[in-house]
Amino acid sequence: MGTASGVKRIENEYSDRLSRLSDELIVSVLSLLPAKEVAQTCILSKRWRNLWAAVPSLCFAMRDWNNDFKKFMGFVCNFLLKRDKTIDTQIFHILCQDCSGIVSSEVNEWITYAVEHNPKILKLSFSDYDGIPDCVFTCKTLESLKLKMKFWKPMDLKPSEIVCLPKLRNLDLEGHLLLH
Repeated sequence: MGTASGVKRIENEYSDRLSRLSDELIVSVLSLLPAKEVAQTCILSKRWRNLWAAVPSLCFAMRDWNNDFKKFMGFVCNFLLKRDKTIDTQIFHILCQDCSGIVSSEVNEWITYAVEHNPKILKLSFSDYDGIPDCVFTCKTLESLKLKMKFWKPMDLKPSEIVCLPKLRNLDLEGHLLLH
């Protein structure tokens, strides 16, 4: 019986190592996960319940919602609405391929939210969307910008009038240009 209690004591010591981690370290680990998994993971512990709101890297992928655009849009809106507004967004990634019925005004709000929270990396990947807000092209903190669109429409403004990205080091544009 001494062995069983010794094993149980060792199991208890190792079973709760995660709870001994600092909130900052847990937030760093959560930053590596897609937003849906961040939300799911945070319900595992009372202490973690609100840590999702401090995650600086946000990745929203519609495929995580089985391409149900209404659920996806609701999740992103709620996530951003309830997120800690004082935390900068280091990485903001939206992956929305094969999304029919996209509401451009909602997506523009998400992108504007990201830009207002000083992102270093912005990745936007859409199949059916044609309205990148101008604020993206004047984001002072942006170091990397990746825009993947199925079709690009020519811009009415000259790039020098709207583009001011002083920290940009990486620009990746992918898609097809539509000429009118």
